[in-house]
Amino acid sequence: MADIELVVENRVRVVESIEQMTLPAGDSITAGQAVRIDGETGRFVLAKATDATEANFYGTATRSVGAGEALTAIAYGVMDGYDLGDLDYGDPVYLSDDDGGLSDAPGTVEVQVGMVIPGTSPVLGKPYDKLLRIVPPRTTVVDQGGED
Repeated sequence: MADIELVVENRVRVVESIEQMTLPAGDSITAGQAVRIDGETGRFVLAKATDATEANFYGTATRSVGAGEALTAIAYGVMDGYDLGDLDYGDPVYLSDDDGGLSDAPGTVEVQVGMVIPGTSPVLGKPYDKLLRIVPPRTTVVDQGGED
């Protein structure tokens, strides 16, 4: 299992945001880290896959902030800035056992937080970028009992 780092330290780019939320940070949080909503304070804190409570992933931080500062996290969308060079398009990305970490393999509690997708290049002939599509793990498909 290898944690996924940023290409440039403390820097991510939101390519598309479908769902996001802004809350105060309960910890110092770095751009690109995984966050969850603390059940007692309602603030963003770092998520990790060590147990069910810590693994309640909400999204990824869009910027670096100190405790008490406003933080926007992307719950569903596309982000750029992660070093995804060793992964293939379509590969899953998981929550890591490390505070705020993302990984190429599941942690203690398996939480898939997204997948690698291609981003079209602005320069003709250049290969596609690798972007991280963040997908809320709490989304499930419910069988409505329809006929086949």
